[in-house]
Amino acid sequence: MRQSIIPDGNVTSPQGFLAGSIHSGVKEEKDDLVILYSDTSTASAAVFTQNRAAAAPVIISREVFSQEDVRAILINSGNANACTGLQGLEDARLIQQRTAEILGLTPNQIGLASTGVIGVPLPVDTILSGISSVVKVMAADQGSKAAEGIMTTDTLKKEIAVEINIGGKRIVIGGMAKGSGMINPNMATMLGFITT
Repeated sequence: MRQSIIPDGNVTSPQGFLAGSIHSGVKEEKDDLVILYSDTSTASAAVFTQNRAAAAPVIISREVFSQEDVRAILINSGNANACTGLQGLEDARLIQQRTAEILGLTPNQIGLASTGVIGVPLPVDTILSGISSVVKVMAADQGSKAAEGIMTTDTLKKEIAVEINIGGKRIVIGGMAKGSGMINPNMATMLGFITT
């Protein structure tokens, strides 16, 4: 089975995936609100940190990915919504609900991911007001911009797409990740997303 890297490939290289990325105001500069969206039903799987102090988006996404047909993931950078207690969980559920309403989906089809400072309340109103804007810019050619939007301390964006031939069919796998020395312990604060 031969594989080849797709030049300028990214997380939206596989057919049916869209992404959007905007600066909403969570960070002072640069994009900080990203959506990764599938225009059809999906089969999905996820791996999460094993840290007992899981952030609100981790708690919610564990629930979401235990079901079928996850259609979108809303990702914010600049604030991890970690160590924020019940308010952080309520804020994350509100964001999940609003994203579902705008996309015409149910909340259990929306995963969440947040990365950034820990122990600071999430600027929920900033994110809520940015969801419509990020949905408006979703497109198949925005995967690379999304890879930039999820960065925090990274010095380089991390993205790739490869193609392989299986049984005479072209299969495309795309991905993006953020994290700089953030995989210990047990998938600590690294975020990675793979599409196919």
